[in-house]
Amino acid sequence: QEPDTMWGVLTVLLLTTARVLRAADNGLALAPIRGWTTWCTETAIPCYNDFCDEQEVKSIIDAMVDNGLRKLGYDYVLLDDCWAATKRDAASDEIRADTTRFPSGTLKPLADYAHARGFKLGAYTDVAEHTCRDGRTGSGGHYALDAKTFAAWGLDMIKADWCGHDRSKSAKQIYTEFWTAINATQRPMLFAACEWGVQKPWTWAANVTNMWRIGPDHLPLWWTPETNQDPGQGQGTANIIQHAAGLSRYAGPGAWNDLDFLMTGEVWQSRVDDRTEFTFWCLLGSPLLFATDPRDVRRKQALFNAEALAVHGDALGVVGDLRYNGTDGAQIWSRPLANKRWAAVIYNSNIWFERVGAGVDLHFNATLLPGWPASATRATVRDLWAH
Repeated sequence: QEPDTMWGVLTVLLLTTARVLRAADNGLALAPIRGWTTWCTETAIPCYNDFCDEQEVKSIIDAMVDNGLRKLGYDYVLLDDCWAATKRDAASDEIRADTTRFPSGTLKPLADYAHARGFKLGAYTDVAEHTCRDGRTGSGGHYALDAKTFAAWGLDMIKADWCGHDRSKSAKQIYTEFWTAINATQRPMLFAACEWGVQKPWTWAANVTNMWRIGPDHLPLWWTPETNQDPGQGQGTANIIQHAAGLSRYAGPGAWNDLDFLMTGEVWQSRVDDRTEFTFWCLLGSPLLFATDPRDVRRKQALFNAEALAVHGDALGVVGDLRYNGTDGAQIWSRPLANKRWAAVIYNSNIWFERVGAGVDLHFNATLLPGWPASATRATVRDLWAH
């Protein structure tokens, strides 16, 4: 039996007060972003050699318009690793796209296609000379040149991975250097740090990025043992949920904790897995970049839950966190929302079939629901998955 969730919104009579957070000052990601990424698009072995080409990405953009995902705010398309060539341009030293899949050798035609249909286009790179897979070109030693190239192509987002990083510098130093180069282009480009949570980016990244990975790569599994990518952390959905506890105070408009890609509809995930994953990503204000194929959404209906998406993009900009952690595995997570509302999740965090003891009660108080007014005497409760 897999852990399940109770997911609801509570409404009372008084407003809560939002905190003011420091964030990278580029005016982007005032709410956590939504979109699709090329990584892991339902290959038989998850996340293995899924190399999308220009025509495939165009077909996915078209599908997201046709099936309504674009209208729901999924407007970013991120090319993850393996779009780049293995060598730079011999004359200009500029980064190039793999011409076997992007014929012009640039991403500009795809950016133009995305923009014409209301999307933003992002691209992956690495802080070192090569990316994580197959020795493709990274941005190490070329931050300024690559930032100018990405701006000239019309990109709207840059994701920078951590493989092969310069060990003589801290993550904060490296990402600050890249951030400075991006800002110098004067083109607004969202900056995402993929440092795997190793050097606690939530403590420093809000001033130089718009989103930062809190841990290792997410796999379409409920739980995994610890990984060497971020020592002490696993890669399953349940691992990531627990790792996010206590990090809410670092996130807010313009700067978000990134729990990594959604795997909604992946064959290795159950319907309960999909709903639990989506519930927590929304409650915790993580970017919603799903990594499964939107051209077939029959097993991906969680992505269309408009009420959960309203929690995700709530105007108050205060994200959720763990409020109660019982010894029997029962947990309560909650998030204050705008317009006198709270979102709450009652969650069985046990991994191996255990049930919580006598159950768990959600008491309407400020401990479990921060900002709850002592004078409130009634509330309306709605289950956001029962509609």
